[in-house]
Parts: sequence; structure tokens; C-alpha cells
Amino acid sequence: MNLFGAACGAVCAVGPGVPAMLKLSTGSAGNADFTRTAQYREVPATIWVQALSSDELQHVGDLSQQGALRVVYVAGVVGGMDRAAGTGGDMVNFDGADWLVVRQMEQWGTAWSKLMVRRQT
Repeated sequence: MNLFGAACGAVCAVGPGVPAMLKLSTGSAGNADFTRTAQYREVPATIWVQALSSDELQHVGDLSQQGALRVVYVAGVVGGMDRAAGTGGDMVNFDGADWLVVRQMEQWGTAWSKLMVRRQT
């Protein structure tokens, strides 16, 4: 059963999705000057963006998160930083800016993910 597709029928009637580009981290490449440059695989997507709820703001309040934060819903699996697994650094580009995936707040199998993102400068 495609829960994301079923929910989209109701959600899309209220607010259409926003076109975005998922920038999925594939690691980094070394440069001649010994710096590293992040590498991404870009995937077009449709996302739904919301402000964080008061409960979500309270939950992250102790994590010293600064900057503009949003919640993004996207079909598929996109993850936040997990140092033990060696993953992280995924970005979502929308509204003319890159937004770093700070945390995967929910995941429903491979159907969809709820992400906390922070705007990058």
C-alpha cells in the first residue's frame, strides 16, 4: 500500500508540492591543495515544506540549532547525519537556497521521510 500516494491526494488538494532538487551526498573528493570538496548525486523531487511545530522547536531547543529551520516531507529515504554509519551531508535545494538535512525526524519504510532542514549561507 502506497501511504505517501494516498496522503498526497488529500494534502495536494490543500497545498501543492514545491519543486526541489535533492542533493544526496556521495562523499568528497580530495583537491590538489589538500582541501575536500563535497560530491552529490542530484535527484529532482517534489517536497512539502512546513514550519517546525512548537513541540518540534522545544525538542530541538537544547541542541543549539541556529538559523532558519523547516520541516520537509519527501517521497523516499533521505537521511540526516549519522557518524557511526558514515552518512550525512544530504541537502535539499528549494526557494533558491540549499538546506542541509539536520535530522531525519520520521521515516515510513521507503515511502517517505520527514526531515528537519537548516538553510545554508
